[in-house]
Amino acid sequence: MTRQTIGFAVALCLFILVLLLPTLDSFLRTSTQVIAEQHVQIDPAELARSMQTVLALSLLMIVLWLTEAIPLPATALLPAALLPLLHLRGAAHGTTVEFNLANVVANYANPVIYLFLGGFLIAAAMQKWKLDRRLTLWLLTRGNLAADSRKILLGMMSVTAFLSMWISNTATAAMMLPLGIGVLSSMGCKPGTSRFGTALMLGIAWSASIGGMGTIIGTPPNGIALGILNATFAGDPSYHRITFLEWMLFGVPYVVLFIPVAWLVLLRLFPPETATELGATSKLKQEYSTLGPLSRGEKWTIAMFLFVSLLWIVTPFREQLFPHAISERLAWLDEYAIGLFVGTLLFFIPVSVKRGEFLLDWRDAKFVDWGTLILFGGGIALSDVMFKSGLAAWISYTFIGSLGTPSTLVMMFVVVLLAAMLTEVTSNTAITTMMVPIVISVARATGGNAVTLSVATALAASMAFMLPVATPPNALVYATGYITLKDMVKGGIVLDLLGWLFTVGIIVVFGVWIFGVLGL
Repeated sequence: MTRQTIGFAVALCLFILVLLLPTLDSFLRTSTQVIAEQHVQIDPAELARSMQTVLALSLLMIVLWLTEAIPLPATALLPAALLPLLHLRGAAHGTTVEFNLANVVANYANPVIYLFLGGFLIAAAMQKWKLDRRLTLWLLTRGNLAADSRKILLGMMSVTAFLSMWISNTATAAMMLPLGIGVLSSMGCKPGTSRFGTALMLGIAWSASIGGMGTIIGTPPNGIALGILNATFAGDPSYHRITFLEWMLFGVPYVVLFIPVAWLVLLRLFPPETATELGATSKLKQEYSTLGPLSRGEKWTIAMFLFVSLLWIVTPFREQLFPHAISERLAWLDEYAIGLFVGTLLFFIPVSVKRGEFLLDWRDAKFVDWGTLILFGGGIALSDVMFKSGLAAWISYTFIGSLGTPSTLVMMFVVVLLAAMLTEVTSNTAITTMMVPIVISVARATGGNAVTLSVATALAASMAFMLPVATPPNALVYATGYITLKDMVKGGIVLDLLGWLFTVGIIVVFGVWIFGVLGL
C-alpha cells in the first residue's frame, strides 16, 4: 500500500471515530469558559459538540495534507464542502456564528489571497516576456563574475534568491536549472563526478527556498501566516498588521545574510575542482546576446514591476507624503488592493494595438497557481472555525495544563524545530496552515507574541533543504543526476541546523524593532 492510500484510510477513520465519540468532558469545560468570556447565549453542550466536530475535520485535513492522499487544494475545499452539512455554531465577538456556506466561503476571499493573485499575475508577465531570463543572464555576465566557479555559485544563488522573492520558488528553480546545466556543460562538469555540479544544483534549490522568505508574496507560507493572523485578530485594536515593507525590513536581511551562509556551506562540503573556468563566461554571454534588445512587452513589465514595488513600499508613509485629504482617500488602498489593481491592469496594457496583443491575456492565467490560492482559503477557513468553535481555546488549555507557560523564546525554538522537521516530508503550505492556528491559540493563552511565533513558523516551513521530496526545487535539481541522495542529506542537515538558529536570531533581533515588544 502506498503512503497516499494509508493516509486516506487513516484520515477517514480518525474523522469518523472522533465524530462518533461521546462529547468529552474537557470540551464541555472549555465551552463553558468560552461562553462566559464571549457573553453569548448558546448551549454549552452544542458548543462542545462543535469543538469535537471541528477537531474531527481538522484531523481529517491534517492527515490528508501530511500524506498528500488527495491533492492539497482539494483537501482545502473540505471546510466549504462539509461545514454547511454539519450544521454547527460557534461564538465570536460576543455573538453566535453559524458555520453556513456564506460565512465559511468568505474566508476564501481573504484580502491576502488577492495580494498573491496580483503577485502571480505580475510574475506571469515576467515569465511570458522572458524578463526573468534576461535579468539572470545580464547579472551573470557582469564583469568577471563567471570567470571563477566560486563567484558563479554565489552569483547563481543570489539571482535565484532575488527572483524567488517575486516569482514562485518552483518557477524560479525551473528557469535557473537550464542556465546552471549550461554552465556546467561548458565547464566540462559531468553528472555524478563533479563536486561543483553538486554545489551549483543544491545552490539553486536552496536559494529558491531562501529567497521566497524575503517578501510576503515570495512563498505561500508567508501569506498563509499573515492571512490567518489578520483573520484571527480582525477588530482587535491592539493588533498591528504587518505591511509589505515591514516584512521586507526583516525578510530581505534574512535572505541577504542567509545566502552567503548557504554558499559557504556548499564551498566547505563540495569545494569546486577548479578556481577558474573561462568557458562559462563565453557560454553565458552567447546566450545573453541571442535575446536581442528589450521588447515592448519587457519594457512594460519592468515599468509595472517598479510601479507596484514603489506603491507597496510607500503605502505605510502615505500620511507623511500626501495632504490629509488625499491620504484619507487612499486609506483603503492597502498592499492587498494595490496587488490586485496592478495585476488586473496588466490585462489592459497594449503591447501591439495592430495585433491586438496585451501585456497579459487570459490564456496567460495558466501561470497563476490557482491551487495555492484555494489552499490559502482552506487554511484560513479551518483556522476561523477552530477559533470560533472554541477548539483553539481547548488546544491552548490542554497545552498549558501539560507544559505550563513557556516563554515566547522557548516556544519559538520548539515551533521552528517542529516546522522545519515536518516540512522535509510534506508541503510547506500544509505545515503552515496546520501549525499557525495552534501557535496563535497557545500564544494567546500563555501571553506569548502570536505575531512573532507565526512568522517564525512560516519561515521555518520554508527550510526544506534535506530531501528531494521536500520541495519541487529539490526534486528538480535531484533529477539532473548531479546530486546523490547522500549529498543532499549531508548538506541539508547542516543548513537545517544553521537555519533553525538563524531564523530565531533574525526574529529576535528584527522582531523587537519591527513588531515592537517581542515578549520574551
